[in-house]
Amino acid sequence: MYHRDVIAKIARRLPHRTQRDVAEVVEILTEVWSEELMKGKEIIVPEIGRLSIEVQNIKAGGALEKHGWLRRVYGRFRPTPALKQRIQEVEIE
Repeated sequence: MYHRDVIAKIARRLPHRTQRDVAEVVEILTEVWSEELMKGKEIIVPEIGRLSIEVQNIKAGGALEKHGWLRRVYGRFRPTPALKQRIQEVEIE
């Protein structure tokens, strides 16, 4: 789902708010979450799951050995048991 689709969908559910208002809230939410993730903290979204960014410093080997140490940055998402259950119930087409 694209950013603009999210804004439009939320705005339809909140008819007393403009798309501009919704976009501003989503932008602020994104900034707050990004700041927390950069600090190594987790984002917990009720009924959805937990999002975190993990950083590993690993010793390069093989063709990359000349670089010494490399930093590996990756995201991790852990869905809640309820979301996992709902996903399992969806038929695969």
